[in-house]
Amino acid sequence: MIFKLLAGRADEAAVVKIKQLNYMIRFANDDITVFKNWQSENTFIYLSKARKTAFVGVTGPPTVEKIEEAVKSLASLPEDPLYIPLGGPQPAKYHEPPEDFSKLPDLVKTAVDSAQGVERSAGVVHLAYVTVTYEDTAGREGSYSVNRIYMTMRSFLGELSATSAAAGRRIGDIKAERLGEENSHILRLAKGLPQTRAEPSRTSLLLTPLVFGHIISEIAAVWASGSEILAGSSRYTKDDLGREVASPLLTVIDITHSQEAFGYTPFDMEGLTPRPVDVYKKGVLAGFLHTRRTAHALGMEPTGHALYNWTRPTPGHVYIAPGDGGTDVEDLFRELKNGVYIHNNWYTRFQNVKTGQFSTVGRDVALEVKNGKPAAVIKYIRIADTLENVAKNVALLSKETKQVYWWDMPTPTHSPYAILNNIGITT
Repeated sequence: MIFKLLAGRADEAAVVKIKQLNYMIRFANDDITVFKNWQSENTFIYLSKARKTAFVGVTGPPTVEKIEEAVKSLASLPEDPLYIPLGGPQPAKYHEPPEDFSKLPDLVKTAVDSAQGVERSAGVVHLAYVTVTYEDTAGREGSYSVNRIYMTMRSFLGELSATSAAAGRRIGDIKAERLGEENSHILRLAKGLPQTRAEPSRTSLLLTPLVFGHIISEIAAVWASGSEILAGSSRYTKDDLGREVASPLLTVIDITHSQEAFGYTPFDMEGLTPRPVDVYKKGVLAGFLHTRRTAHALGMEPTGHALYNWTRPTPGHVYIAPGDGGTDVEDLFRELKNGVYIHNNWYTRFQNVKTGQFSTVGRDVALEVKNGKPAAVIKYIRIADTLENVAKNVALLSKETKQVYWWDMPTPTHSPYAILNNIGITT
C-alpha cells in the first residue's frame, strides 16, 4: 500500500516495520505484583527525491495522511549532503520461535530464594519477542524475529540496597540464583560498617559491570558514532584512527552481530547486517560505527549500525574484553587496596559531550575500601570526570564478563569489573 501511494512521487523509498510482543513481571517485597503482556507496532519510512530525503516514524500502521505529509515535505527541503542511493545486499531472513513466557515466574522465585539474609527484594523481568520487516524500492526485502530478555533485582537490608542485573537471548541465559547471591553477598559485607560522606577528591575506583559497562558504552555511542564525527561533536576524528588513546588493557568491540548478545540484530534499518567493530583494540582507536550515509561521507565502509534510525549510527551491544583480575568481589577489594567501590549508577549527565565531561550518581551501596577490606559505607557519592580519563586510567579488569542490561543503561553490555586510578569523585 505504501509503495503504491509513493509511485511517481518519490525516487526511492524504504519501509521498516517493527512489532514487539512484551511480557513483564514486576515483583516487590519478594512477591510478584504484576504479570502482564502488551504489543507495540511502529513503522519507519525513508523517502528520497532529487537528492532530498525525508524520514517518518509512525506508531502503529501508517496513515495515508502521514505518508502524504512526508511526500509534501520533500518539496521544501534542501538537498541532503549525506544522500546516497539505496543499495546493498539482500537483507537477512532469520526467525526463531518465541520463548515460553510461563517460565518467567520461576526466575523470580529462584532469585528471591537465593538472596539469603536480605530483608526483601524487588525488581523486573522483561521478555520481548521482536519481529522486523524491511522492504525498499530497490527490490530488497528481509525479515527477522528474535527474543530478548533481561532481569534486574534490588535487595534491601536496613538502609542499604544492592542491584544485580542479567541479560540474554533466552530465558535459560538468566542465572537468577546469581542475582540473589550477588546482592546478599555485598549487603552482608556492608552491614554494620560506619557511614561517611564522599569528599571531593581523586581516588581509585572499583566499578561493577553495571557501572563500567554503562560508562564505556557511552563512549561507543558518543565518540565512535560516524554522525558525531561528521558533526565535530566526537572527541575523535578520522585522523585519530591507529593512535593509542586509552589504557592498553582496554579492548571494546560492538558485537551486535553475535547471536549470543542481548542486542543481536540480523539487519539494521538500511537492511545491512551489522559487523563487529573494534572501537578500542588494546588502547588503540581502531574503528567507528557507520550507516551507509556516514561511511560514504567519510570514505569508509558501512558497518550496519543504523539500528534505530537512518541518520545516526549507534551501538547495539558492547563487549569489553576481560583481563586477569579476580572474579570474586573480595578478591577485587584486595587488588584495589585503597579506594572506593561503586555498585551501581544512574542520572548520568554530560556537561560537555566533545570533551566527555560527565557526572553520574552512585546508586545503592558504595564502600570505602582500606587495606583491601571494606571500611565504611559512603553516602551521597558522584563520579565527576571525563570519559577520556576513564578510558586511559583502567588499571585492572576481572577475568569474567557479565552480560548486563537494565532500563537506565544506554546499551546492553558484556563487561568485567574494573579498577580505575585517579578518578574524580564528589558529593
